Amino acid sequence: MMILLLAHFPTLYNDELLYSGIARYHQISGNRTQKQTIEDLFGDRLVCATVDLPSHLDKLTDRINGGYSVRHLIQYHTLLPYYSTFFHKEKVNEARALMAQGASSGVVHSKLGLPASLIKSPAQLKFCPQCYNEDLEIGEPYWHRSHQLPGVVFCDVHKRQLIKSDVTYSTRDHKFAFIPLSELNTEQYQIEEINSGWVEHLQFIAEQSALILNSSLGQKIPNYTPALQEKGYLTGGGRVRFDRLIRDFQDYFGDGLLQFLHCPIKLKSSDSWLHKAVRGNKELTQPLRHLILSRYLNQLCESNRNYTSTYPFGEGPWPCLNKAAAHFEAAVIEQCQVTRCSKTGLPVGFFSCSCGFVYSRRGPDKGTEDRYRVGRIKYFGKAWYTKLIELNDSDKSLRAKAATLGVDPGTVKNQTSFLTNKCETKVKYLSAGGISPKKNREKKLRGSTFGRTNWEERDALLSPEVVNAIVKIKSKNKPLRISKSSIVRNIAADKLLFKITDKNLEKLPNTKKLIQSSSESTEEYQVRRLVLAANKLQCTEMKVLGWRLLKVAGLNYPLNKAVLKK
Repeated sequence: MMILLLAHFPTLYNDELLYSGIARYHQISGNRTQKQTIEDLFGDRLVCATVDLPSHLDKLTDRINGGYSVRHLIQYHTLLPYYSTFFHKEKVNEARALMAQGASSGVVHSKLGLPASLIKSPAQLKFCPQCYNEDLEIGEPYWHRSHQLPGVVFCDVHKRQLIKSDVTYSTRDHKFAFIPLSELNTEQYQIEEINSGWVEHLQFIAEQSALILNSSLGQKIPNYTPALQEKGYLTGGGRVRFDRLIRDFQDYFGDGLLQFLHCPIKLKSSDSWLHKAVRGNKELTQPLRHLILSRYLNQLCESNRNYTSTYPFGEGPWPCLNKAAAHFEAAVIEQCQVTRCSKTGLPVGFFSCSCGFVYSRRGPDKGTEDRYRVGRIKYFGKAWYTKLIELNDSDKSLRAKAATLGVDPGTVKNQTSFLTNKCETKVKYLSAGGISPKKNREKKLRGSTFGRTNWEERDALLSPEVVNAIVKIKSKNKPLRISKSSIVRNIAADKLLFKITDKNLEKLPNTKKLIQSSSESTEEYQVRRLVLAANKLQCTEMKVLGWRLLKVAGLNYPLNKAVLKK
């Protein structure tokens, strides 16, 4: 049974609800009843179908044989990241534990205080007709989680109004029913009419709600004081002029829209949700209310930018990702040095551990899984090299060594060679009376005139090596983007006798011209991958399907418009 589940449980799509994935599993399983599907997946026929905050996820992940972790399912296929945006960590952790271990229907919602809120969950599941068609082209339609958020009426991607289905959001009356989107006759549903004056506000809510849902960095309750002061809602003593604020707020949105969003305010009330939001009440849980208040004060987007700019990799401490260390994945790194990528302007974080292991990655982080991702290893450190030496003395295979050290087999070879050469160089250095081989090598690259570097000679020596590196990259079975860094990495170490920096390239005109003319943009690289994939498929298949082409090319939809044109 476990092998069967692993073989048939579908791969979850981007932004797909876990509810939707289970519904698709039921469709392909051949089970006659929904309860049989629930028993297959959870080992218990009484587990209820829940759209937003499902539980018993430990049982599910065990029975699909580790295809997904509980953390991954919660973060990317439920609505907990949205609801927990402004919560205390303790409440979020308790809800997460309940979702993992299992809880009765409604317990997770109660833990988060959702039943007490006037903002209700949507009545029916919704879908975007354009998303439906695009999903159909690459596989099959599915329920998007970003479409099911409170107050969301538009698709955040296509800016089109969502269509309500007849599948109820609450499964109270259909406790064991998982309904796939593909089973619905979508042509029978009509788009409901809404006030044209609401469209811009509702599109903003959809866009910002999706950003909150997909953010793993967490948010702090916004500080509205600067915006309130700028708009004249604060007295000289720092008190908020609520009567004026509420009146202007209602005029801006209109009572109709506020009622539609379940966020009405009484003018003479002294304890409305708006009062709590402005005062930073810790019990305010619904992000939707912060969204519309920030919309009025024009400071949400800037607030989010400031937060991700200040904490592009979240708040420390950060995990050490040295697999050779006893504290692997433990949060022991206290400081993160942030710089900016010269090409993209995106933040780059450098994480240095006391074990000597230093790694970097480009940000900002988009999910909790990013905290456990290495972009590049800068220094391996003493602990890593000690483990490498220990493994090299064992009879383990190269792949087993690489898996233990958390690198690819080529890195194991290169670093073993580095250690060997380092020992040999030290012996030669001592036998030559202390003359550094590096200095001798540098002398060969210097001209005789006043001891200055002969850049013309360096340019002449390096240009053919760049050409060879480009040919080597293009001949690889797995396509590699041609860039300055990839060219440098593919030049033999004994030929690359000095560091190629942007400053040095200015003195190497022929080398610079070769690198610039051969380097690929992201779009050019994707086009080359598609061409190679198409050539490969044409040799084995009569008809090349779009989704098949993308899969072989290793690309995801949607593609850049520039790629589609080519």
